[in-house]
Amino acid sequence: MRICNLASGSDGNCTYIEGEKARILIDVGKPLPYIFNALNSIGVDASTIDAILITHEHTDHIKGVDKFARTYNTCIYAHTYISEILFHQLKNVREQITYFDSDFFVGDLHIVPFPVPHDSKFCVGYRVEQGDAVVSVCTDLGSFTDTAFDAIKGSALVYLEANYDAEMLMSYPGYPPFLKRRINSGHGHLSNNDCARAIEKLVHTGTRLVALSHISKHTNSENLAVATVASYLESKNIIPNVNIRLDLTHHEQRGTIFRITPNSF
Repeated sequence: MRICNLASGSDGNCTYIEGEKARILIDVGKPLPYIFNALNSIGVDASTIDAILITHEHTDHIKGVDKFARTYNTCIYAHTYISEILFHQLKNVREQITYFDSDFFVGDLHIVPFPVPHDSKFCVGYRVEQGDAVVSVCTDLGSFTDTAFDAIKGSALVYLEANYDAEMLMSYPGYPPFLKRRINSGHGHLSNNDCARAIEKLVHTGTRLVALSHISKHTNSENLAVATVASYLESKNIIPNVNIRLDLTHHEQRGTIFRITPNSF
């Protein structure tokens, strides 16, 4: 598989995953020109995307879906539980949406959705398998549940949320108290420390690559996220760049292109 995050954060989210016989996007939360250019930068023609997989109905995950899917006649997949909401939000592409409540295939990619706790109608992460090569996208969740862990354990690559630093969140003057409580709740987002504890568990299942994702512009930074996670892991004798590689996604530019095979690690 070839994988690349095209954008991650409150301004829009999109991850590209390519198998031998299928190309998918997980979420399209950026405008069409941005996605078109980001795909072009990795040598992918937007018209060759086979499917868009939606995690949940928040704008930063779906605001580009309508235009993209109409332009390229792209199939859309979403969980049955958000069908009523998407009926109104994606009214121009209703007939292109397939609703699921279990795993399914797009070409040679086996898609395994799993629920995550978030303040939306319903939110899922995705485990994507091509044979023994496994990648998981697990962002927008308030707590790293046993369900999420069981779904993504053993993945070679995991996109995992490291949204905020707890001290920065509580001291940030731009958020009202109710919003801070929401972000910090079990149905909000993962903090850097939450992310670090999740990675500790995943390392013991064979995960060797994690891309820290959905990093807040206001209550976190890329450097702080990496430093906090790395420090915690080192305290548990898990050494970055030895036992685990930490990478980053970005708000307005694509991330690293990864190639995952059954023998990647």
